[in-house]
Amino acid sequence: MTDADREAHHLRAVARGSAATLVGAIISTVAGFGLVLVVTRGVDPDTAGRFFAASAIFLVAEAAAGLGTDTGLARFVLRTDEPAVVRRLVRMAAVPVLLTACGLALVLGLGWPDTRWLIWALPLAATADLCLAALRAHAMFRATVLVDRIVRPGVQILLVLAVVVAQLPGAMLAVAWGAAYALSAALSVRSLRGILRGVGERPAGEEATSFSLREYWGFTWARAVARIAQVGVQRLDIVIVAWLLSPGQAALYTVATRFVVFGQLANQAVSSVVQPRFTMILADAGAASPEARAEGKALLSRVFSVTTCWSVLLAWPVYLCVAAAPAAYLGWFGGAYTVHEATVVALVMATGMLVAVASGPVDTLLLMTGRSARSLGNTLSALVIDVGGCLLLVPRMGIAGAALAWAVAVVLRCALAVYQVRGDVGLLPGLRGLLVAAAVPIVCVGVPLTALELLVGLSPLTWLLASIAAGAAYVAVVWRLRARLAVDMFVAGLRRGRRRALVTA
Repeated sequence: MTDADREAHHLRAVARGSAATLVGAIISTVAGFGLVLVVTRGVDPDTAGRFFAASAIFLVAEAAAGLGTDTGLARFVLRTDEPAVVRRLVRMAAVPVLLTACGLALVLGLGWPDTRWLIWALPLAATADLCLAALRAHAMFRATVLVDRIVRPGVQILLVLAVVVAQLPGAMLAVAWGAAYALSAALSVRSLRGILRGVGERPAGEEATSFSLREYWGFTWARAVARIAQVGVQRLDIVIVAWLLSPGQAALYTVATRFVVFGQLANQAVSSVVQPRFTMILADAGAASPEARAEGKALLSRVFSVTTCWSVLLAWPVYLCVAAAPAAYLGWFGGAYTVHEATVVALVMATGMLVAVASGPVDTLLLMTGRSARSLGNTLSALVIDVGGCLLLVPRMGIAGAALAWAVAVVLRCALAVYQVRGDVGLLPGLRGLLVAAAVPIVCVGVPLTALELLVGLSPLTWLLASIAAGAAYVAVVWRLRARLAVDMFVAGLRRGRRRALVTA
């Protein structure tokens, strides 16, 4: 197989997995956006803020309970095809995860009153995350898409809507939101059991690959701390705003930052699928000659560059739509949320995410090369800056200070990772392709929407219609440039995936 063939093989695999996870990400994000709409329009800002703060604490605790097993399993499972070893790896991860989840549930129940209605769901959420991480480690993403991106968010919004319509007490919002994790845990366990039961045993006489407890957790512990810090950067600012200002201000801040997840999940759709691809390329190169290792590094650089461009093409239009007319976006949540502070927050957040997406799946690459300690240092630095910045700026600037602290933290983390990848791994992603990928959404989406906002002003409805029209033009331009942006390879991967699905149906 030539270098070009190997590159095309990996990119098409990423395309197939990314498309599936992207569809799930879109559904999940729309459901999450709808959830915020239901809560903000159905209850008063104080109740909404308490619910948002409690769910933010829950998600940080969920990340802590995971202990970094998503990355640990992704690194080790694909390095062996022996079912007994895979089962042992899953058991090795499961016991500490479930014990940690139960312990954190107890701590939250005693220490934070607003989370008491949610703590029972934490072990269920940890179970679902563990099982889905094991499935993704096998490069199987369908269950993650179905369970974590479609079923759970859909059930959550339906149950919360039922609470709002029935005018039940505010605490029932948390109960309804947490109940969906029971279903996701059951579905995830069933999917993983099917995978582990479906593979055969190692042929007799062959020596088994073995990963020790120390080897596994020696890599994974750093990712555990980094994952907590990463989710902390994403969620703790809501908790700090509620603590330093008020639950009502936390609700306002949540609404102003909700759009971030739209582009974030698009970026994660590519990153989660490219993770096992990086592992395969690195594993092949590690066992080869020096010349083959050099070729493997070049292949890794090309795959990284193309997938970075794909992330930009998928995520940047979302952030540019909001940055062009933040007040129009905020108007969807009601007049109480269209204040100047919230528009500033939206602009700052959009700017930070444009930079973060343009850095590509750089943290994923650091992890798959075994540099989990560097990833940990980057994420901890971001957490310190975010929390410290919030504590310093929120009392002086309000929610705009929280947004500024968050943006600085995110940009710093990405800048550190890019510097380390270039220096330690020797990766040199193509800048020309990235500039082209960035220019297309700016010209097709950012410029026309900004011009409309400045010239005539946009209401929530006209903003949505203008965004759809700009999006249609954007898709046409991307298709015209499909060869230069490697979108044709993305489409080829999708078509090949559909053909396989028809053959196996």
